[in-house]
Amino acid sequence: MPEHEPNQTPAPYAAGTGSVPVSPDRDAFDRMGYRERLALKREDPAGYAALRAAPANDR
Repeated sequence: MPEHEPNQTPAPYAAGTGSVPVSPDRDAFDRMGYRERLALKREDPAGYAALRAAPANDR
């Protein structure tokens, strides 16, 4: 019986394709920790300012 090598690539349903940009909404912004918000502010200052200025959803 030949030795079977495991599949090196992840299954398509388990791997992100990167084809759809993900932009956080206010709820996601509220759940972010300090480091995540800091990274967002450094990568996209205008997006960070818009999320920070957006009203929070009161539930």
